[in-house]
Amino acid sequence: MLQASPSELWRGIEVSLLKQSWGKFFKGKILDLGCGGGEVAQELFFNKGLSFVKPFVKPEWGLDNDKKMVSKAEKSGVYRQVIWGDAVKIELKDEVADLVFSNSVLEHINDIDRVLQEIKRVLKPGGLLIATMPSDQLGEYLDCGKGYSWWFNHKYHHYHLYNLEKWKELLRKAGLKLEKSYYYLDKQTIKQWHKLLWLNKLGIKIKIKPVKAKILPEGAALAILARKI
Repeated sequence: MLQASPSELWRGIEVSLLKQSWGKFFKGKILDLGCGGGEVAQELFFNKGLSFVKPFVKPEWGLDNDKKMVSKAEKSGVYRQVIWGDAVKIELKDEVADLVFSNSVLEHINDIDRVLQEIKRVLKPGGLLIATMPSDQLGEYLDCGKGYSWWFNHKYHHYHLYNLEKWKELLRKAGLKLEKSYYYLDKQTIKQWHKLLWLNKLGIKIKIKPVKAKILPEGAALAILARKI
């Protein structure tokens, strides 16, 4: 049994699968789009005894529109440079990044088409986008009815909860080709995460059984890898 926050449960599975599946792509000049305080990048790009990940990959840039998060990211030492700015107008020159990484960010940005165009602009020819986001199944997996699902997604500013085909279409419009993808987070895990979320808000901490990270044919979250055409 272990004590975990809802974020630790979700991110633990997310990071584990990303390292195992696509760790070989973590190289070159990396932009972490919506970097927060740098916690996810620290877990993802810094090797912790895993043979399939290089010992150390320092992202070139972290970008976030929250000044407090930018300050925290700067202090973390994870990035070579931290930028305070908006993803709809990335303050970088054209074709400078080998990889844009974005962890549970794209679903929160209203103007998704413009953001994807900006990602394409800053990527070098053949450069990659690796992104994670909740899928269109999240609300259903909460299993609390359509009304609650709508309220929950509205509260957490989930503007873009789509299936793989919809993301493939959006990427294609922006000049990005979907090459790899997988779903993760089954209904049982989401129910456990949802319970932790509300208990956490009440200041209650409980212990849970470790949850195995698994790639699924469908799930409440989606990871995509796309290449600039």
